[in-house]
Amino acid sequence: MSELVPYAVHYLLDGVRRHFFKLAVGFSDVQAIHSASAHAYPESGHKIASYTNLETARDKALQLGITQIRWNEAI
Repeated sequence: MSELVPYAVHYLLDGVRRHFFKLAVGFSDVQAIHSASAHAYPESGHKIASYTNLETARDKALQLGITQIRWNEAI
């Protein structure tokens, strides 16, 4: 059985600091970008697909005004 781990995701949206927590079995840079886009634009179709490659995800995030995305395990 896999155990859920809390992760903290930090990013800038148009220069404004934002952050949130997410429970997941594992996490990656692409998942952080996907999650940040969903957090930044919860009501729109601007979410970045979780299956995209890292370079494409970063480019799309930049187009959406999402920058400096980082994540860490929130213990």
